[in-house]
Amino acid sequence: MNYTVSLPMEKVPSSKCGQLCTSTAGCKMFHYDYKTCYILQYPGTGSVNVTTFWGAENWRDGCKVMEYPVFGGKYCLRIVNDKRTWTDAKVNCSQDGGQLLTMKSEDFYLKHAVLRESFEETPYWIGGNDLVTEGDWRWNDGSEVEASLWLQDGPSNTYKNEHCLEVTAAIFNDYNCNAIRKFVCEKLNI
Repeated sequence: MNYTVSLPMEKVPSSKCGQLCTSTAGCKMFHYDYKTCYILQYPGTGSVNVTTFWGAENWRDGCKVMEYPVFGGKYCLRIVNDKRTWTDAKVNCSQDGGQLLTMKSEDFYLKHAVLRESFEETPYWIGGNDLVTEGDWRWNDGSEVEASLWLQDGPSNTYKNEHCLEVTAAIFNDYNCNAIRKFVCEKLNI
Protein backbone atom coordinates (compact mmCIF):
# COMPACT_ATOMS: atom_id res chain seq x y z
CA MET A 1 0.00 0.00 0.00
CA ASN A 2 1.09 3.55 -0.61
CA TYR A 3 0.40 5.80 2.35
CA THR A 4 0.38 9.55 2.29
CA VAL A 5 0.15 9.80 6.08
CA SER A 6 0.69 7.24 8.84
CA LEU A 7 -0.34 8.43 12.27
CA PRO A 8 -0.29 6.49 15.53
CA MET A 9 -3.65 6.91 17.20
CA GLU A 10 -3.27 5.52 20.69
CA LYS A 11 -6.48 4.88 22.63
CA VAL A 12 -8.86 6.33 20.07
CA PRO A 13 -11.66 4.54 18.23
CA SER A 14 -11.44 3.69 14.54
CA SER A 15 -14.06 6.34 13.80
CA LYS A 16 -11.38 8.96 14.49
CA CYS A 17 -9.45 7.59 11.50
CA GLY A 18 -12.49 8.26 9.30
CA GLN A 19 -12.79 11.72 10.78
CA LEU A 20 -9.13 12.38 10.07
CA CYS A 21 -9.57 11.21 6.49
CA THR A 22 -12.60 13.42 5.89
CA SER A 23 -10.69 16.43 7.22
CA THR A 24 -7.56 15.73 5.12
CA ALA A 25 -7.62 17.35 1.68
CA GLY A 26 -7.90 14.75 -1.06
CA CYS A 27 -8.36 11.75 1.25
CA LYS A 28 -10.80 9.23 -0.15
CA MET A 29 -9.49 6.04 1.47
CA PHE A 30 -8.11 5.04 4.85
CA HIS A 31 -6.93 1.94 6.65
CA TYR A 32 -7.11 1.48 10.42
CA ASP A 33 -5.15 -1.34 11.97
CA TYR A 34 -3.89 -1.94 15.48
CA LYS A 35 -4.49 1.63 16.63
CA THR A 36 -2.70 3.17 13.63
CA CYS A 37 -4.53 5.25 11.05
CA TYR A 38 -3.26 5.27 7.47
CA ILE A 39 -4.48 7.94 5.08
CA LEU A 40 -4.13 6.32 1.67
CA GLN A 41 -3.03 7.68 -1.64
CA TYR A 42 -4.20 4.50 -3.41
CA PRO A 43 -6.60 1.72 -2.37
CA GLY A 44 -5.09 -1.39 -0.83
CA THR A 45 -6.04 -4.48 1.15
CA GLY A 46 -8.22 -3.45 4.05
CA SER A 47 -8.71 0.10 2.82
CA VAL A 48 -12.04 1.78 3.43
CA ASN A 49 -13.68 4.19 1.02
CA VAL A 50 -14.63 7.04 3.30
CA THR A 51 -17.81 7.89 1.37
CA THR A 52 -19.12 4.37 1.99
CA PHE A 53 -19.31 5.06 5.70
CA TRP A 54 -19.28 8.75 6.42
CA GLY A 55 -22.19 10.11 4.44
CA ALA A 56 -23.37 13.67 5.03
CA GLU A 57 -22.39 14.80 8.52
CA ASN A 58 -23.30 11.57 10.33
CA TRP A 59 -19.82 10.85 11.65
CA ARG A 60 -19.31 14.18 13.41
CA ASP A 61 -21.36 13.40 16.50
CA GLY A 62 -21.00 9.61 16.56
CA CYS A 63 -24.11 7.45 16.92
CA LYS A 64 -27.44 9.20 17.02
CA VAL A 65 -29.43 5.99 17.46
CA MET A 66 -30.77 5.29 20.95
CA GLU A 67 -29.52 2.00 22.43
CA TYR A 68 -26.84 1.65 19.69
CA PRO A 69 -23.80 3.30 21.29
CA VAL A 70 -20.92 1.79 19.29
CA PHE A 71 -20.00 3.87 16.29
CA GLY A 72 -19.01 2.09 13.08
CA GLY A 73 -19.19 4.68 10.33
CA LYS A 74 -22.66 5.03 8.87
CA TYR A 75 -23.80 2.17 11.12
CA CYS A 76 -24.26 2.08 14.86
CA LEU A 77 -23.80 -1.19 16.70
CA ARG A 78 -25.38 -2.63 19.82
CA ILE A 79 -23.44 -5.41 21.50
CA VAL A 80 -25.85 -7.55 23.52
CA ASN A 81 -24.42 -9.62 26.35
CA ASP A 82 -27.76 -11.32 27.06
CA LYS A 83 -27.28 -14.77 25.47
CA ARG A 84 -29.89 -16.04 23.02
CA THR A 85 -30.33 -18.50 20.18
CA TRP A 86 -29.59 -17.13 16.71
CA THR A 87 -33.31 -16.83 15.87
CA ASP A 88 -34.09 -15.06 19.16
CA ALA A 89 -31.13 -12.72 18.60
CA LYS A 90 -32.42 -11.89 15.10
CA VAL A 91 -35.88 -11.13 16.51
CA ASN A 92 -34.39 -9.00 19.30
CA CYS A 93 -32.46 -6.88 16.79
CA SER A 94 -35.47 -6.45 14.50
CA GLN A 95 -37.80 -5.32 17.31
CA ASP A 96 -36.32 -1.83 17.22
CA GLY A 97 -35.67 -1.70 13.48
CA GLY A 98 -32.14 -3.11 13.58
CA GLN A 99 -30.68 -6.33 12.23
CA LEU A 100 -28.01 -8.81 13.19
CA LEU A 101 -24.64 -7.46 12.10
CA THR A 102 -23.50 -8.00 8.52
CA MET A 103 -19.82 -7.84 7.63
CA LYS A 104 -19.59 -7.65 3.86
CA SER A 105 -16.26 -7.10 2.13
CA GLU A 106 -16.86 -3.37 1.59
CA ASP A 107 -17.32 -2.72 5.31
CA PHE A 108 -15.53 -5.70 6.84
CA TYR A 109 -12.32 -3.90 7.86
CA LEU A 110 -14.11 -0.98 9.49
CA LYS A 111 -16.50 -3.20 11.45
CA HIS A 112 -13.61 -5.55 12.27
CA ALA A 113 -11.71 -2.64 13.87
CA VAL A 114 -14.78 -1.49 15.78
CA LEU A 115 -15.47 -5.00 17.10
CA ARG A 116 -11.86 -5.54 18.15
CA GLU A 117 -12.13 -2.39 20.26
CA SER A 118 -15.52 -3.24 21.68
CA PHE A 119 -15.86 -6.87 22.67
CA GLU A 120 -14.08 -9.78 24.24
CA GLU A 121 -12.83 -13.00 22.64
CA THR A 122 -16.12 -14.86 22.85
CA PRO A 123 -18.48 -15.94 20.05
CA TYR A 124 -21.21 -13.50 19.03
CA TRP A 125 -24.08 -14.20 16.65
CA ILE A 126 -24.13 -12.10 13.49
CA GLY A 127 -26.55 -12.13 10.54
CA GLY A 128 -25.37 -14.90 8.23
CA ASN A 129 -26.89 -18.36 7.78
CA ASP A 130 -27.42 -21.26 5.36
CA LEU A 131 -30.89 -22.17 6.65
CA VAL A 132 -32.52 -22.01 3.20
CA THR A 133 -29.96 -24.06 1.25
CA GLU A 134 -27.18 -26.10 2.87
CA GLY A 135 -23.79 -24.58 2.04
CA ASP A 136 -25.23 -21.40 0.49
CA TRP A 137 -24.34 -18.82 3.15
CA ARG A 138 -26.33 -15.60 2.97
CA TRP A 139 -26.66 -12.42 4.99
CA ASN A 140 -30.15 -11.48 6.18
CA ASP A 141 -30.55 -9.23 3.12
CA GLY A 142 -29.94 -12.23 0.81
CA SER A 143 -26.41 -11.27 -0.29
CA GLU A 144 -23.65 -13.88 -0.24
CA VAL A 145 -21.28 -14.33 2.72
CA GLU A 146 -17.82 -14.23 1.16
CA ALA A 147 -15.62 -17.31 1.48
CA SER A 148 -12.48 -15.30 2.32
CA LEU A 149 -13.89 -14.21 5.67
CA TRP A 150 -14.25 -17.71 7.18
CA LEU A 151 -12.12 -19.48 9.74
CA GLN A 152 -9.67 -21.77 7.94
CA ASP A 153 -11.51 -24.68 6.28
CA GLY A 154 -14.86 -23.10 7.10
CA PRO A 155 -17.73 -23.41 7.02
CA SER A 156 -17.31 -26.94 8.34
CA ASN A 157 -20.81 -28.04 9.41
CA THR A 158 -18.94 -30.40 11.72
CA TYR A 159 -21.98 -31.82 13.49
CA LYS A 160 -24.28 -31.49 10.45
CA ASN A 161 -26.36 -28.88 12.27
CA GLU A 162 -24.21 -25.71 12.01
CA HIS A 163 -26.29 -23.28 9.99
CA CYS A 164 -25.81 -19.91 11.71
CA LEU A 165 -22.88 -17.53 11.68
CA GLU A 166 -20.88 -16.53 14.73
CA VAL A 167 -17.86 -14.25 14.90
CA THR A 168 -14.93 -14.43 17.29
CA ALA A 169 -12.18 -11.82 16.91
CA ALA A 170 -13.75 -11.05 13.50
CA ILE A 171 -13.25 -14.62 12.23
CA PHE A 172 -16.39 -16.33 10.92
CA ASN A 173 -17.49 -19.77 12.08
CA ASP A 174 -20.63 -21.82 11.49
CA TYR A 175 -22.41 -23.08 14.57
CA ASN A 176 -25.63 -24.67 15.80
CA CYS A 177 -28.39 -22.03 15.68
CA ASN A 178 -29.88 -23.33 18.94
CA ALA A 179 -26.75 -22.57 20.93
CA ILE A 180 -26.97 -19.48 23.09
CA ARG A 181 -24.57 -16.66 22.31
CA LYS A 182 -24.13 -12.98 22.85
CA PHE A 183 -24.95 -11.07 19.65
CA VAL A 184 -24.38 -7.84 17.74
CA CYS A 185 -27.13 -5.73 16.20
CA GLU A 186 -26.65 -2.86 13.78
CA LYS A 187 -28.73 0.05 12.65
CA LEU A 188 -28.16 2.83 10.12
CA ASN A 189 -26.93 6.01 11.82
CA ILE A 190 -29.59 8.66 11.19
